[in-house]
This record gives sequence, structure tokens and C-alpha cells, in this order.
Amino acid sequence: MEDESKKKKLGFTNITVFVLFFGIALIEALQRGNWLLAGLFLALGALSLKADFKKS
Repeated sequence: MEDESKKKKLGFTNITVFVLFFGIALIEALQRGNWLLAGLFLALGALSLKADFKKS
């Protein structure tokens, strides 16, 4: 039972890191008008999020 709570806490940490890193990078790329970089960060973020949920 304790393992499940650790997994949930770890999952929340991963989501937080995802939002901070990819979210801020995506917003910055959009503000600069760099659509290629924004697309790259969006794709990398989606792949990272998919891999994170697949793992747990």
C-alpha cells in the first residue's frame, strides 16, 4: 500500500517537471514567434508525457 502512494507522489512530481520545463519553453518559443521550436517542444513534451504514463 505504501508503494502506491510513492508512485502517485512520483507521478505528480513528473507532471510538475513536465509543466515547468516544456510549458515555459513552449510559451517562450510562441512569444518569440519561433513556430518550429514551439512545435519541437510540443512534440517532445507529448512524447515525454506519454512515456511517463506508459511507465506507471
